[in-house]
Amino acid sequence: MAQHRSVPCPATAVATQTGAIFSMLAAGAVSAHMNGVAAVAARREEYASQVLSHQLSDAVEAAHEWADYAKRLIVENERLKAENARLKEVAAQRRGVIERMRQVAA
Repeated sequence: MAQHRSVPCPATAVATQTGAIFSMLAAGAVSAHMNGVAAVAARREEYASQVLSHQLSDAVEAAHEWADYAKRLIVENERLKAENARLKEVAAQRRGVIERMRQVAA
């Protein structure tokens, strides 16, 4: 026959306490792992954000440089148009002088 104890079994108490301790340690380890994963993801996102910010700054700077270059080309084009018109006028005057000289010589 089984003997009934009036005092709880010390092995059961130790096993229960040990199980509780291991459960808390496991929960802490999972929590730490999840926090680490979240921190890595946050750092990765921060880095990607910084890269995109630098790329955007570079693109804006390049756009400004191209706009300045285009403005310089417009100014140069207008200067060349004016020079071309002046040269056409000079050429027309010289043709007129040549034609008058031909008429006098003929």
